[in-house]
Order: sequence, then structure tokens, then C-alpha cells
Amino acid sequence: MSDFDQYIKGLQEKFKNLNLDELKLKDINYGKQILLVRQKEKVVLSIYNGKKGRKMVWGGTPSVLQDEARALVNGHSNKNSFGNSQTSYSSNTPEISLLEDIPGFDYLWVGSDGSGKGDFFGPLVVASVMVDKAIAIQLMEIGVKDSKMLNDTKICELAAIIERLAPIHVVLALKPEMYNLRYQQLKFQKQNLNHLLANGHTAVLANALGQNSRCKFALVDRFTVKNDIATKLQEQYPLVKVVQQPKAEADIAVAAASILARAKFVQIMDDLSLSAGIELPKGGGKNATECARKILVEQGEDTLKKFVKIHFVNYRMLFDI
Repeated sequence: MSDFDQYIKGLQEKFKNLNLDELKLKDINYGKQILLVRQKEKVVLSIYNGKKGRKMVWGGTPSVLQDEARALVNGHSNKNSFGNSQTSYSSNTPEISLLEDIPGFDYLWVGSDGSGKGDFFGPLVVASVMVDKAIAIQLMEIGVKDSKMLNDTKICELAAIIERLAPIHVVLALKPEMYNLRYQQLKFQKQNLNHLLANGHTAVLANALGQNSRCKFALVDRFTVKNDIATKLQEQYPLVKVVQQPKAEADIAVAAASILARAKFVQIMDDLSLSAGIELPKGGGKNATECARKILVEQGEDTLKKFVKIHFVNYRMLFDI
């Protein structure tokens, strides 16, 4: 029996642990194809054995069965129990966290990121996602990366899968009316947008940490040199190490959080566009200002305030003479 045939046989034995209704193997050009069926779930795995090594192509609709099969192929359990079961990893596991060099890091961590800070229209959104190593690998396999590298359609597709694979996730959204109220309250206290964003990060991280007391690491995409996120979190969770780092979306947990935050931003923007009767532009450029001017003229200032962040320079430009 060749090494490839032995590999296929090993996969079949692993898949038998998935309580399948059907497990079939057939020959295809340059490889084998495995069919997995469990109730209404169907997964097709094509394995090609070429000169450059093995290549796997997954088919079928994304499902829990596919997630579990992928996990077995990668050599770990797919129980989202954050370490409650025995887990093994292959020696070629990719680098998955920016926290790996921190002493004591145990591959259970929560990351946070935001969306909407620079958008004149729409909400400010902050999200957190908690992962262990098994979940992190699955997120990498489905293509999770910094949301700025993905289009909105892909972001919304991935968000639904992330929510299933990473059960501990928190999303907080401040729609424009509430955002403007909170901003004015903070301004009265001589605080600014960074304070508002820091409060959001603290809230979503604290919520996630409260759902798993064993998590001792938090990673934040740093948006300002100084804030009180670490201080406030450690008042509640003194054993948690809080790390803030620029471009933290290179970490899979933060990347996942960036996708959830952006997906919520897109969803709310769609809802606001329906309310406004016009497609609201993203960003803070000239097109956003001109769209706001149109709403101001046709629907009035009170209506406009339901859609925009009024401390933006775009808003002041509407009333400049």
C-alpha cells in the first residue's frame, strides 16, 4: 500500500468518529474523493496526489459537519470547549497569534477591533472574539483576515461562520443618535472619540472574559498611544494580560473581531439607507458630505442627525457660509 493510500485510509478511520450516515470513497483523476453524509449535511473532500504534494479541495455547503471534518484532517478536536478535551496538533501548525512570544501564553485569548470610526454616516461598532488554538486554525482555514482586505459581501459571509465557530463573541454598536449623545456627554467631561472607543473595547472584552474565566490574555488593535482599557479590564480581571498593538489584525482573533465589527457596520448602514431613502456612502470624503447636504435640504437637520456623526468636519461644512 502506497503512502497516499495509507493516508486516505487514515482519514476514513478518523471520519468514522463523526457519527456518519454515509461514508464513501471513489477514485478521481490524480486522487481520491471522500463523501460524508450526516442527516441533511453533506461534505465532499477531494484529495489530489501530485508532484508538489497533496492538495485538498472541500465541497458542499459550509456546515457543522464540514467544520468537524476539517478539524479532524488538521489533527485536532472540534469541540468548542476552550480546552476541556484532549487536543493534539500537527507539527506544521501555522503561527496564529501575535501573543505567542509572551511567557505563559496558553493559546486561549480574546481579541477586539472596531469599525466606523472614520465614517461620517453610520454607527461606531466594536467587537471581540475569543478563540483557542483549534478554533483559530479553523478560522484561518475559512479565510479569516483583516476586514480591510475583504469586500463587504465576503465579510458578511465570513461573519456568519465566525459566529458559529467561535461561540464567545460580542458585538457592540452605537447608532448615530446614541453615538452623538454619548460623544456630547464625553465632550462635557473633556474627553473625545478615543475615550468612547476605549469604553467600547473595554465593554466587549469584559463581556467575553466574563463568559470564560480561564482566559488570561486579551489583544487590542491599538488606536491611540494612551488609554485606560488595560486599567479598567484588570480592575475586573486582575489576572488578565492586556496587550495593545498596532496592526493587530495580523492576529486571527483580532481579524475575526474586525470582520464581525465590519459586518454589523454594513448591516446597520443598509438599514439606515432604507430609512433615508438613499444609499448612504461609507467613509468621510466629499461624496459623504454631498449626500448629507441632499438629506439636509430634502428632509431637514433633525432627520440628518439620525444618520451622521455630527462632530465630523463634514457636518460643519454643511453650514459654512
